[in-house]
Amino acid sequence: MQDYPQVALDFMNRDHAEFVGLRAQLLELLATTPPDARVDKLLAELLEHTRHHFAEEERLMQEVRFPPYTMHKAEHDKVLMDMAAMVESWGQGHDAVALREWLERDVGDWFVNHVSTMDFVTAGFIKAQGGGRA
Repeated sequence: MQDYPQVALDFMNRDHAEFVGLRAQLLELLATTPPDARVDKLLAELLEHTRHHFAEEERLMQEVRFPPYTMHKAEHDKVLMDMAAMVESWGQGHDAVALREWLERDVGDWFVNHVSTMDFVTAGFIKAQGGGRA
């Protein structure tokens, strides 16, 4: 994955690093072994991690009354919908090629763009308002 910026809040940087790590583990499994239950487990973990991270960001955005909250949350909702659909698709067909392409292209491109734009601005705003000390 391309480099992505660190943001103004430590918890977001930790969560982003964990997301990148989970994605890398999935890509490694898909490249080196036939699909097995470890992929199922890691994919479910990636979805749960993302849900938790988004919920915490959204809580803080609401707490500090972040003006573009609705736009940021809408992107979170879309990503969670897409991710849940891919998890379901994986569960039905175990298409390793489709999952790998999604992780490499769609998830990778989205993540770098989202952190570089929305999260970078959001974290700066939250920190300036005295929030996000977690």
